[in-house]
Amino acid sequence: MADSGDLIQRMLRSERSSFEEIVKLYAEDVLRQCCLLLGDRDEAQDVLQEAMLRLVHLVKAGKFRTANGSIKGFLMTASRNLCLDRLKKRVDFRSLDEDWVLAQAELSTTLSPDRAMDAARFESAFDKALTELTAAQRAVLVMHELNGESQSEIAATLGLHVECVRTHLYRARRKMRLLLARFAGEL
Repeated sequence: MADSGDLIQRMLRSERSSFEEIVKLYAEDVLRQCCLLLGDRDEAQDVLQEAMLRLVHLVKAGKFRTANGSIKGFLMTASRNLCLDRLKKRVDFRSLDEDWVLAQAELSTTLSPDRAMDAARFESAFDKALTELTAAQRAVLVMHELNGESQSEIAATLGLHVECVRTHLYRARRKMRLLLARFAGEL
């Protein structure tokens, strides 16, 4: 595996293989984050391409410095920010009203606990459960749990109060527990 500096140097020399290697190394992680945030694979792929293009433009302009961070870090941050921009444009991003969704979730979690569960079914159910969250809840949950960002970092990124982030995180976790309750004890 090549280091960031080597890949950047190869990109500056216009070596096609350097870009292909970057895609091979990092696209899966970036795409997964985007899918989790947006809940739409096609839109996530658009964001992945846009983040990759931003990296190429920065490298070609001589503005990308590996001393400031890794390629993966840049791609994860750029794609996250692009996703958040898209989410902010959606009407429900700052919505906190979810009582009716919770009521629906309670009704849909009555599957038999005797059913066998494998990892693929759980992952599918988890991804579906994420789509049941509001855009803000999904963004906060992914940023906190997947990216390991603190509540204050998330608040600064999203332009929200820390208390609002805390509320979104609490509600997202509660709803995920409700939606995935049928898997309790099977993992």
